[in-house]
Amino acid sequence: MSKPRYKWWSYIKAIIRDYPSLKRKHDDLLSTPITANISGMPKGSNVSRNTENTALKQLPPDEQKEYDSVKKAIETTERYNNGRSRLMVIDMVLWKATHTLEGAALMIPCNVQTAKAWHGEFIRLVASSYGFIF
Repeated sequence: MSKPRYKWWSYIKAIIRDYPSLKRKHDDLLSTPITANISGMPKGSNVSRNTENTALKQLPPDEQKEYDSVKKAIETTERYNNGRSRLMVIDMVLWKATHTLEGAALMIPCNVQTAKAWHGEFIRLVASSYGFIF
């Protein structure tokens, strides 16, 4: 019996693959510039409010939801006993795209079926936190 195909499966995989760039974008938005904005003019109107401006920056709502969904799945996976190994599989297969599931299973080492199960569980975790699975 084959597994059913869900329409959201490839979308969630695309969200997971895009996570490293979203994380960089998110971190860049939250970084505060440490150089002063000095105009050299007395009573200049160009006042720099770096901390306030940083606090007001955020990702667009769709990207923020995608970022939060993957981040929540990562935090949940890290709490598992074998969470580090699970995330290594996700890193090699989806983020770095250097290995297939079979190759990642050899690198961990674990059974190929175990790596496939971890892969699927992570995708379902992201889908659940995104709102596709209840």
